[in-house]
Amino acid sequence: MRNILIEIATPENIDSLENLTKELVEALGQKFDPKRFDWGIRRRIFDSLQRHGILIAVDKEKENEVVGMIIAELRIDPFGTSEGYIKQVFLKEGYRGLGLGELLLKRAIEHLKQIKVEKIKVNIKEKAKEAASLYSKMNFKKVYEVLELDLTEK
Repeated sequence: MRNILIEIATPENIDSLENLTKELVEALGQKFDPKRFDWGIRRRIFDSLQRHGILIAVDKEKENEVVGMIIAELRIDPFGTSEGYIKQVFLKEGYRGLGLGELLLKRAIEHLKQIKVEKIKVNIKEKAKEAASLYSKMNFKKVYEVLELDLTEK
């Protein structure tokens, strides 16, 4: 494997995270929205509690290029149960199939265990179904399905 390190993202990584997010969104056939990035990533990275849940894969051989990320956050459900929630697992094209996704997921699970979550949830979009095998390998089980109604479609 290449010289890849998994690190906690810092505010210094914000431009790299924005570029990576643009690539992710465009790969899913969507348009990048800077406001959504500001709300989704930028606010987390400057929050001292949430920042630790943004883990990045950094290629040390390519001038510390950010080549992957995962977000693992704490949520409290209406009944007071603490849940971990994993979202936006993404690796650049040339870094897939090297075990980095599994490494990011393991570190995210470690992070969530440290903050004492009781369960960890993840939603998988239809276009990212291939990720389901990674979650199955890590003992995630299908519990429910999420249906969506897009109110912006005409």
